[in-house]
Amino acid sequence: MNNKLTIDRILDFCDVPQLFIAKDAFETTYLCLLYEDEPSCQYTAIRISNSRLQEFISGEKDLRDLFISPEAPSEYFDVEYKDDNYFFEPHIGATLEEERLPLSGYKISGDEHEAIVVRIPVKDRSLLKDIVRKFGWACVF
Repeated sequence: MNNKLTIDRILDFCDVPQLFIAKDAFETTYLCLLYEDEPSCQYTAIRISNSRLQEFISGEKDLRDLFISPEAPSEYFDVEYKDDNYFFEPHIGATLEEERLPLSGYKISGDEHEAIVVRIPVKDRSLLKDIVRKFGWACVF
């Protein structure tokens, strides 16, 4: 079984991805939420349909509601970041502990800008500087 996830879109980032959309080998969509970042990043994930995801991205749905009531009842996944990859497995238990749930009221505003992460080898840093100068992107080295 292939239990690897690939990030499709990062919705919230602070040092590490806090909330992101990922896909598995079968193109199933997951919404992943960080709950622990030491010693490695640990996430809780739910499968999510495109329509429900669009409701969240447009600000119609609350993140907590999505995680309390996933589309497939009591279906949660544990995701771990290790060896530069995200791996998932079914969560044991029908509910999530409170510390793994987001606070209520967390909504994404449709007018927020998307953050894009690009990894460029050190030897090509001059290329990155040209891109920043031309397009005005904010970058962290």
